[in-house]
Amino acid sequence: MAWGEIMTITTILCDLDGTLVDSRHDIAVAFQHAWQTVVGGTPPGTAAIAQHIGKPLAEMLRELGGVLSPPRLSTFLTAYRHTYARQDARLSQLYPGVIATLQALSSYTLGLVTTKEPGQAEIVLRRLALMPFFQHIQGGIPGLRLKPAPDTVLAALAALHCAPPHALMVGDTPADILAGKAAGTTTCAVTYGFGRREALLQCVPDYVIDSFSELVTLTRD
Repeated sequence: MAWGEIMTITTILCDLDGTLVDSRHDIAVAFQHAWQTVVGGTPPGTAAIAQHIGKPLAEMLRELGGVLSPPRLSTFLTAYRHTYARQDARLSQLYPGVIATLQALSSYTLGLVTTKEPGQAEIVLRRLALMPFFQHIQGGIPGLRLKPAPDTVLAALAALHCAPPHALMVGDTPADILAGKAAGTTTCAVTYGFGRREALLQCVPDYVIDSFSELVTLTRD
């Protein structure tokens, strides 16, 4: 699909982890500490954890073999949050070309849609100087289903006063693409993050790019 063949895009929504930022090491440190504290034993390695980044923490834990009662799950989540906050995104890095690309896209309204809680997202955005680029930060909050449900995408669009056909959702996992589709946006998959290319292609995104900087070329075609 050529850019000119679709309704005018005015708003670009970006996922955070795996799309703008390689955050696997900070997430792994917090996850492994919470695992050792609450689950016990040897925690999963960074590579195994990275395969599940983008999912809610409780789902990540379950898929990695940590089955906990509700009270212990609550303790796990609290331990994770405290450790993640202490990390202060020290090990997280921007993917190549992110700042230059966001600067080049300044004529668009930019929003962020992440599974992270808002406070966790802001830690990363402040550390990596991304806050000024985004007119709205939509994190996971009570009452909104997380991606792949469309709720957080629709909430971001409502805050930005944008109708779904005028928006592009950019993300690295099937959940991002499915959420964008369910919300009625155009979708763009990035292949360098945590999602597998094959799984992304199965979701049939409108666009597929191998580096974030390709967004500039894409939006000018």
